[in-house]
Amino acid sequence: MKRTIMIIVLALIVAGWALAAKHFPKAYVAEFGNSSVAVINSENNQVLKHISLPKGVHGLIVLPDGSRVFVSSDESSVISVIDTSKDEVIGTIPTGKAPHGLIASRDGQHVFAAIFGDNQILEINAKSLKIERTFDAPSPHNIAVSNDNTTLYVAAQKESQTGIAQFDIASGKMVTLLRTDKVPRSLNLSPDGSALTVTQFDHNDLQVYSTNPLKFLTKVDVGESPHHTIFTPNGKLVLVCNQVTDDVALIDAKTWKLAGKIQVGRKPHWIAPSSDSEYAYVSDEGSNQVSFLDLEEKKVERTISVAAAPRKIAIQSGDIPEMKSENNISDNASKESETKMSGKHVTITMQGPPPRFNPETLEVAAGTTVEWINAGSKVHTVTSDNSDWDSGSLRPGDKFSKEFDQKGTYKYYCIPHRGMGMVGTIVVK
Repeated sequence: MKRTIMIIVLALIVAGWALAAKHFPKAYVAEFGNSSVAVINSENNQVLKHISLPKGVHGLIVLPDGSRVFVSSDESSVISVIDTSKDEVIGTIPTGKAPHGLIASRDGQHVFAAIFGDNQILEINAKSLKIERTFDAPSPHNIAVSNDNTTLYVAAQKESQTGIAQFDIASGKMVTLLRTDKVPRSLNLSPDGSALTVTQFDHNDLQVYSTNPLKFLTKVDVGESPHHTIFTPNGKLVLVCNQVTDDVALIDAKTWKLAGKIQVGRKPHWIAPSSDSEYAYVSDEGSNQVSFLDLEEKKVERTISVAAAPRKIAIQSGDIPEMKSENNISDNASKESETKMSGKHVTITMQGPPPRFNPETLEVAAGTTVEWINAGSKVHTVTSDNSDWDSGSLRPGDKFSKEFDQKGTYKYYCIPHRGMGMVGTIVVK
């Protein structure tokens, strides 16, 4: 009898050890307004820490094995590398002007970085952090990579070469540029690699393309100003966040029909589905929070308060434990960060039609803060000609501020409407 009890006790101890050793994946959130990355423990959806990074955190990915996080900072022209075992920065990679989207090869050996301001794509060794090759690309924004690591698909935003660029990785050459009528925003491949989903500025639908050959298939109306698009790992759903209607659309990837919507926080930016395809994290840029979605129930299970302006988000591979809804940890006391301004303050409005900055040319004294207000009906950006600063997507009613403390002439434009003449100039005297 005593021996039986001892065996049961030992079994319970071993089970406890196994439970304690169980790995819960972590989610990483690029906090643009705070120049940091938040680390979220998926076991309880608590923020573990904030990792300070260079200004302008933009793109963010986790390697397939979950060991490292790569984060691009577009205003600082650098990529930071985080070791996930300690959640500390272990290296930085100078990149050139305005690094945007990042993607890891399927084998995790390389990271590809879109260098928007230099019209380049970098191929980086994920272990040594050395840049091995550079590809010429027309203002690359976001990137997807094929399952066999032979092809890159790039959202090309250069005014004269707007479209979906297809690259042969072996040669580093662009083999196809499928032109789009509007500027592409986000793109992603299906798990089997047969379909490519794309969103565009000024389109309220998701476009679907075949990959062999690269050809338009169909479109799905999803909501106003769709941004990030991603497949669940099981390939059954496509998730799309809509930045004006503040929701996530769920699309059946077999029929290409809308399967439902989940209302989230203000201005959802990016989506990270769990490995089991049952849940997803969504960064709500305008609400300074992350929404945790139950995809089967089509609801927000809870919200997680983070620092200002969360944008890109990614999660380590692994299952997310089921959580009880009564333990909601939303911090409603979180306040939006206030922009610090010194000196004078002037305003430029964005309006139309036709889409314009008003006034288009503005003279100010050094130390003046310029605030742009989107008073129109479309999503706009405020992007410098030399890629030194960028507002990101501004939906109607959104604002963006920048202090000009150095004399000079600063030219800028709206990414989706540059070809329509939406350009501006700030002269600082």
